[in-house]
Amino acid sequence: MFKLSIVAAAIALSVGLVGCNNDNSTQSSTDKNDNLPTLAVLNYVDPLIGTNGLGNVNPSPVTPEGMIQPSPDNWNPTNWEGKGSPSDYHYYLNQLSGFSTTHISGAGKGDLNDFAFLPYTGFHSTAVTMDKQTEISKVGYYAVDLIETKVKAELTATDRVAFQRYSFPAGADRKVKIDLQHELLEQYGNHSRSIYYKKVADNAIAGARTSNEWGQWQTVYFYAEFSEPFSGHMAYVEGKQTAATEVGLADYQGYGDKRDRVRDVVTHLNFGDGDQPITVKIAISGTSIDGAMANLQADNNGYDFDEVVADNQQQWAKVLNKFTIKGGTEADKTMFYTSLYRTYVAPFVYQDVDGKYRGMDGKVHQADADFTNYSVYSMWDTFRAAHPLKTIIDKERAIEYAHDLMNKFKTGGVLPKWELHSDYTGEMVGYPAVSVIADVMVKYPDAFTQQDFELALKAADVSANFDLVITQDWVPYKDAWNGDKRFTVMTRHGEYAEQHGYVPADAKKKPQDGGVAQDKYDELVNESVSYGLENAYYDWCIAQIAKLAGDDAQYQRYMARSQAYKPYFDHNVSEYGKYGATGFMRPKNHDGSWVNNYPSCAIDGQGDPITPLPEGCDINDATSFDIFWPYRAEHRGQDFTEGNTWQWTWFAPHDIAGLKQTMGGDAGFLQNLDALFTASDKADTSQGDMTGYIGQFIMGNEPDHHVPYLYNWTAEPWKTQEYVDQAMKEFFHPTKAGLIGNEDVGQMSAWYIMGALGFYQVTPGAPIYTIGRPLFDEVKFDIDGGQFTITAENNSPDNIYIASVTINGKPLGNNYTFAHSDIMAGGELHFVMTNKKPVIK
Repeated sequence: MFKLSIVAAAIALSVGLVGCNNDNSTQSSTDKNDNLPTLAVLNYVDPLIGTNGLGNVNPSPVTPEGMIQPSPDNWNPTNWEGKGSPSDYHYYLNQLSGFSTTHISGAGKGDLNDFAFLPYTGFHSTAVTMDKQTEISKVGYYAVDLIETKVKAELTATDRVAFQRYSFPAGADRKVKIDLQHELLEQYGNHSRSIYYKKVADNAIAGARTSNEWGQWQTVYFYAEFSEPFSGHMAYVEGKQTAATEVGLADYQGYGDKRDRVRDVVTHLNFGDGDQPITVKIAISGTSIDGAMANLQADNNGYDFDEVVADNQQQWAKVLNKFTIKGGTEADKTMFYTSLYRTYVAPFVYQDVDGKYRGMDGKVHQADADFTNYSVYSMWDTFRAAHPLKTIIDKERAIEYAHDLMNKFKTGGVLPKWELHSDYTGEMVGYPAVSVIADVMVKYPDAFTQQDFELALKAADVSANFDLVITQDWVPYKDAWNGDKRFTVMTRHGEYAEQHGYVPADAKKKPQDGGVAQDKYDELVNESVSYGLENAYYDWCIAQIAKLAGDDAQYQRYMARSQAYKPYFDHNVSEYGKYGATGFMRPKNHDGSWVNNYPSCAIDGQGDPITPLPEGCDINDATSFDIFWPYRAEHRGQDFTEGNTWQWTWFAPHDIAGLKQTMGGDAGFLQNLDALFTASDKADTSQGDMTGYIGQFIMGNEPDHHVPYLYNWTAEPWKTQEYVDQAMKEFFHPTKAGLIGNEDVGQMSAWYIMGALGFYQVTPGAPIYTIGRPLFDEVKFDIDGGQFTITAENNSPDNIYIASVTINGKPLGNNYTFAHSDIMAGGELHFVMTNKKPVIK
């Protein structure tokens, strides 16, 4: 049969080299199959890239934008005080705790990972060793042999249903353990708040789990059917065996529910001996067990595992074949298509087949026919490149995101920063949803109504000015578990920016400690520089929405707020000349004074720390939050977010001209860029998110992602080409450790895609792109209405410089820019490359 020939060929190819060019499909000549996309492109996708190191991705055989993501979770015996614990997948670990059904791609955080299934034999129901030599991870398919139990486990998925097939050794009893608690406790962990479990039939089980970590009452339901009835059923509740077939609260309410609840349920199912594999189909829902059951029953694959693999791969081939590439190496193509694959893992559809979905208010809603609810928006990361990329290659989806985010405001009362399964997390800085919405609206204004513009403006205005008055009754963050957490979702930073012109560094401190905090909510007004800079950009985005809505008063208000980045810049050539810079963004107190400098006696003439310290040099306060040193890196809760001022000084993408002026003009701007890329990469107090150094430029974290392109606003634009080329070559590799930082739900991969294409959007919300250095000789990709082509004449690894460039036959504008509207059907961006660096006169 056609479907089996595809799967057989695909699985056979998976043990070979990734990147071969032959077409592995054997399509029939029937009309039914004539329009199926070629599967050859799938050979350029390696889901194991980034599974070691900091990538934090997993090898789930997910469908494009699929809401269920089955994947192995490791058991790490070295963690949790040496006792071992379940952890996300890391290739170097070979212990398996189970195959759970929900995952986050590359966020480095232990959330989701609900409902872990583990096949076993005998009494070996604890962590088992994976035979890494047998492990296969490819598009639509994952498999591994388990050493102690000699079970072969295989995974695949449809949009809402995970398929797991277990092949047992001959004569062995076939058993499956389902761990409904399955908390990830390696570094960050989610915690089960309530678990419900029920045996539905002799071949079916169901349940629900409410947990918290990022999400405070993240709730997911499941329904599972097995290919055979089980003859044995044994459940453990809180570690104690029970004969009950239904335990826990079926209608747990989350906030305010005081009833006794169960937090730990493990079930063992015995299918007896037999010569057939056991296949389990698991469906999830955000609304109810009935919703999960309907999602499973809507699937028409029966237990045909191979057919699901084939359908999954066809879906991915359709997505990935948006691009055709000529030139480059096999490694380049593998990195490109794997990156494209990662950008379609999320946001994903998060609603049942009947259109029901859980809103941000925790209630079940019915979607209109033209609406789709999505989930997992890592927007602090993805507003920079992943969402702009979708506006280019998937216009309709990008428009749907904007409508979905506005609907999340309608159901939840505020825009999310980092949404997780219809739950607010309050994670990261500012209110980045306004960037995503503004960017789509300015590119496709005809896709939105006047009512849409007005709703977007209202959502942005409320979110940027979140205060106690409008949220005093807001659920779910005023809850019995965590107290009043409303201001971790949106904080008072915006209020300070409007009233004071910037966010003071001492706003978080109580008056008795030398600060100006008014109440407990001010204690969350931290990371003053990072919030202040980013919020200034977000306010500029709100101004663009206000312009579309025709609200001049709001436009003027938010344009004024967009200048709030300027007070942070300390222009002091005599002080910062030792770093080669004219100044830095630095924390500023309420009274206008700068936060204290690191003791000068501890720093040499180049700004590096002196070791050993000179006699009498007192640095007792050097670890205080109230210390400024350009190399001082901070994670969270101080004045910078996941970095230092070297990185954050550049975050004013909406006002490059103003940033230049603040730095002392064109010469100062160029001087500071050069200082960034040539600064010492050793003299910092680095923390985990700071990886991929070129000087103090950090490729491995998001705040710097636009910075190499800023040389296009100087007299030396060829340095953009140099540093983009260097970053792509040094920090992205088709290896297990091939991602320099967290994947962050598509952002790291999207940056690479844009770099490889040769252009980038420095300012989401302004429909303008600037160029970098194209990687391939020719790229064609689908856009609304046809195809767009990028060509690079005389391209080679050595020819990294641009001799000339045109868009649709015309020269680019100032700063090597072109408009979003120039990316048109039949259009072409044409580069002529050279190995000669321009001579500076």
